[in-house]
Amino acid sequence: MTKGLEFPTLLINHLIDKGEKEEISVVEEKCLNRTLFNYLGVKYDVPDLVEFAKKPETEDYLEEWFKTYNGSDYQRKFNVENNGLNLLVAALIFS
Repeated sequence: MTKGLEFPTLLINHLIDKGEKEEISVVEEKCLNRTLFNYLGVKYDVPDLVEFAKKPETEDYLEEWFKTYNGSDYQRKFNVENNGLNLLVAALIFS
């Protein structure tokens, strides 16, 4: 990870550990709309994720990542097919 995205990755990993799940289509939509961190921060009451919504480079990276890959790539390339939060961790690992 080269974009300083370790901390939000750990926060998302914590959500997964607690059993939280997001549809892949929702994560994709929120990334493309540049609203993901605000959405997750508000939904799961994680203020630190909302803070990342204020960093445009974070939203820039995820928007480009989801423009580069599509649904057919998610399972084949990243071994994710059920939880959008896992896909998000995969995207952030490759940052």
